[in-house]
Amino acid sequence: MSPQNFQSVDVGLVLVGVVMAALLVSLIALGLRSRRRRERSRLGVAALPSAAEAPAAATPSALDGVALMTAIDEAGAAGQQARLPGLYLLLAQWRLDSGETSAAAELLRQCIRAATSAGQKDAHANARLALGDLAQAGGDPATACEHWQIARSLYRELRRSREHDAVEARMRRNGCPTDWVLTDF
Repeated sequence: MSPQNFQSVDVGLVLVGVVMAALLVSLIALGLRSRRRRERSRLGVAALPSAAEAPAAATPSALDGVALMTAIDEAGAAGQQARLPGLYLLLAQWRLDSGETSAAAELLRQCIRAATSAGQKDAHANARLALGDLAQAGGDPATACEHWQIARSLYRELRRSREHDAVEARMRRNGCPTDWVLTDF
């Protein structure tokens, strides 16, 4: 082979390498986007656009309270009741991260009401679990146990044994009776 042929082979190999790298990066990006969609769907916020899907001017760098409150208002106005439980959960987490526990607790109660109406037992269970933690931290173990027991029952109905077992362990650690039957709650 002449030196010119070696050079064209080297360029060809480099081009193949670049194309393969670009393909790999694209596949990884698609996998991450799909994972984010599945997570938002699980939380009941599937209609929220990902950063790649939304216009740059409308996309905050990170979810913040204002963006979440706007999304809640828009979902309510559009009659998208199935989005509300997940949005309330996200906003409650944002409030907790900001140290606003009473506002977070109210948002968790709103999540429970919306999740019950929308039939979203997963969001309901997650909100109950968080409310139980807040009640325990606030010195109200009886209320904490009630919330945890409801969360445990919901996880059982959903056949999510890992979450069910974790809640049961939490209940035992905190001295909750694990054989309660709640009525009129």
